[in-house]
Amino acid sequence: MKIEKSTNQKIYQKNSNISHFANYSNLANSVIFIILIAIFINTNIFQLNAQFGKNKVQYEKFNWKYVETKHFNIYYHEDGYYLANYAAIEAEKALQKIQNELNHKLTTKISFIVFNSHNQFQQNNVIQSFLSEGIGGVTQLYKNNIVVPFQGDYKQFQHVIFHELVHGVINDMFHGGTLQSSLANNGFFIPTWLNEGLCEYLSNGGMDTETDMFIRDLTINEELPPL
Repeated sequence: MKIEKSTNQKIYQKNSNISHFANYSNLANSVIFIILIAIFINTNIFQLNAQFGKNKVQYEKFNWKYVETKHFNIYYHEDGYYLANYAAIEAEKALQKIQNELNHKLTTKISFIVFNSHNQFQQNNVIQSFLSEGIGGVTQLYKNNIVVPFQGDYKQFQHVIFHELVHGVINDMFHGGTLQSSLANNGFFIPTWLNEGLCEYLSNGGMDTETDMFIRDLTINEELPPL
């Protein structure tokens, strides 16, 4: 892929033993957490890939270039320069709103990988699992790369950019864009319902009419899932 650190002695020994024990305990906890994360990731990848007839096929070669802004690198391929510039403008606009709402400033640049179609999006090698037609964009948890396709609708494209960028800022807030940062933060994860709900809420500019209709219907029919 182309991309242009005596009594006093007894006390010291006692404190030293306590310090060694604390270090050992922290190391053990970190190792256990890493093992659990590895099991979780491998299990989910296996489940996603073990779908009959859902193998990912890569039959195109992409010549990648990128547009750089203050907070983003926007990667695009053949004939995608206009889409990349559109994504760059919308991402910068969205970021200002997201940072104000979440009271968090982005600490590292986020990369967008923009595909010209959903068919090409399904061939990406950033996300290893198969991406069905219903998936409009994906944000990597630790690397914090955002992969989005253009599906012929600029309003929908703008919405997906905003939605996935909320994921990106949340990842930066809690994980710092790396597994090491996540470990330092004790591997904190917010629930999926809250994560996705917040992304939709912010990308829609609040409670829109359609969402309000769904919530009212669920409440009236007593089918609202418990929190």
